[in-house]
Amino acid sequence: MSESRLSMGFLTSAQFQDASRRNAMPRAPLSARVRAKLFANKLDRLLAVGAPAPDGSALAVHAARLTAVAEREALARSLRRSVENAHNRNVRLSSAVPLNVPNIIAAEDRIDEITLRLHSPRPVTPRGVARLRVLLSDGVGPMYRYGHGDLEGRLGAALAAL
Repeated sequence: MSESRLSMGFLTSAQFQDASRRNAMPRAPLSARVRAKLFANKLDRLLAVGAPAPDGSALAVHAARLTAVAEREALARSLRRSVENAHNRNVRLSSAVPLNVPNIIAAEDRIDEITLRLHSPRPVTPRGVARLRVLLSDGVGPMYRYGHGDLEGRLGAALAAL
């Protein structure tokens, strides 16, 4: 007997219904899934400003990926790592864009709120996750040494959008 058949006996009714719904939903076309991977940064920026995501589009595929548990946990790890690196006084040579240490330390409580929210079982919106991804990937934004902007404000807006 296959392992998948055996494991179905151990699902709660809610888990079984969720699995059934996932299997009943049509899978997005391959072209949309490929575009979602290739243009993730552009799609993040669109979602961050609230662009609608039509069913089956690359934007919808990307939005679904952003709200997945794995993506939420990866984003929370990145935020925590930025706080840890800001507190770490050992300067190493790196090709990474240097962090704006004072901004990150000042926003540490807000970052903690966001990581707790990302780890919670409550659903998140693609817009909020996209805002965080844009913030982390913007090398001239307030997270990084030579960047500009209000880190606390941008984190607060992302948290509100989550």
